[in-house]
Amino acid sequence: MNKKSTGLLILLLVYIVASVIGVLSYMGCSHLGMNDYLSVLIGDVLATVFVYIMGVIFKTASMYDPYWSLQTFVIYLGLLCKYNNWNIGTILLLIVISLYSFRLTFNFILGFDSLSYIDWRYRMLKDRSGRFFQLVNLFGICLFPTLVVYACSLPSIVYASIGSFSYLDIIGLSLLVIGILLELISDMEMKKFIKIRKDRSEVISFGLWKYSRHPNYLGEILIWFGMALTLIISTPQYWYLIFGSVANLLMFIFISIPMEEKHMKQYKKGYDIYLKTTSPLLLLPKRKIKDKYPPLSL
Repeated sequence: MNKKSTGLLILLLVYIVASVIGVLSYMGCSHLGMNDYLSVLIGDVLATVFVYIMGVIFKTASMYDPYWSLQTFVIYLGLLCKYNNWNIGTILLLIVISLYSFRLTFNFILGFDSLSYIDWRYRMLKDRSGRFFQLVNLFGICLFPTLVVYACSLPSIVYASIGSFSYLDIIGLSLLVIGILLELISDMEMKKFIKIRKDRSEVISFGLWKYSRHPNYLGEILIWFGMALTLIISTPQYWYLIFGSVANLLMFIFISIPMEEKHMKQYKKGYDIYLKTTSPLLLLPKRKIKDKYPPLSL
């Protein structure tokens, strides 16, 4: 077996054990009388900690990478099986969540070469944190995304138990589909760009990327708002569960986007112009750069 196959096999085994830990923890918490919110959270966190420990053992911070893309799917499917709440609405939501999770997981598998692979963000955090990296790894790389995705997934947890199809649910489900399509199209355009570019210093300037610097992030944001609205529009008493989608939006605006753009400015020519002329998230027409020294009027 080559390094890629061996690495994927190890990841598969780690995630199977993590799932078992999560399910057993959930069952134990439920037996103690805890509600689904808390039981799922505890199981989710313990599974994350196990994945983190395996990453330390195998000396890779990338052990966690596939976790958050599968997290919502596993939780939602498990709760649907528990409550046996199969109807048009819950099945449609399961299909859409499956498309979201499998797309991200497939992309990870395509880009994965071995357990030695480390994302540039992890390298940066390791360089900055030094001997405290394992704390940053546990709380910043692993637990923080788990908690954000858990908060975003809360509407699906409720929907799995009480969801009964309403035509209003189509609004949220449609937003979910639009978000997935934005991610899919932007991924395809980026892969095409990587194949035709002369070097990594070039800036993509066609397709969705012509109108948004981060159309993939826009898709991700719409997905979580769509999931929240699938529940909230027909059952507005759960309006507060939109807080996860809002937290995710703020994370992209204040953490992910600034971090990525600061990184790209270091090696991409003309990226400053791209920043000034292209919308950060929404698909908007290009902005014109005003002349620094406008012509004198006679």
